[in-house]
Amino acid sequence: MMSKTQVESLARRRNCPRCNFDKTSGNALCRRCRYKLPANMRMPLEEIVSKDMWLVARALRAAASYFDVHFASIRRFGGGRVY
Repeated sequence: MMSKTQVESLARRRNCPRCNFDKTSGNALCRRCRYKLPANMRMPLEEIVSKDMWLVARALRAAASYFDVHFASIRRFGGGRVY
């Protein structure tokens, strides 16, 4: 569970916690990382200061799980390798 101060500090943070690119203030992830997510997972990560803490925490956990599973599955099938 995230506290209100943690959500506010994440919203004020200048860089994306996933890729370290610059992000828009008020969002949890940068535009590039949000674009990689499915459409139903993007909205809870935008304007996080105005949303409930549990909703933001759940959305961040789901996004982290999606990125881990998605990129792990690509690696298992040889994606990203140069032959």
